[in-house]
Amino acid sequence: MENKIFKLGLSVEAVSLYLILFDLDFAKVPLEMESISARWNAPEGLLAKAVEELEMNSVIVKKGAVLEINPVSAWTETRTA
Repeated sequence: MENKIFKLGLSVEAVSLYLILFDLDFAKVPLEMESISARWNAPEGLLAKAVEELEMNSVIVKKGAVLEINPVSAWTETRTA
């Protein structure tokens, strides 16, 4: 896990989503919404916002129905939509 995630100024939900994604990726589980939703404890609307926030900060990228974690060097600090 990259500690930089805590220094980007992200919401709690976005950081939580990153931790879920990291764990799934480490376990070699595809980063698909079905796998993610099974671990997500907040309302689904917050999950969508967290995905959008991670995308906006280049932490993740959508590749069809699968999410992919970008290299840390691509991550950017929080920006507003």
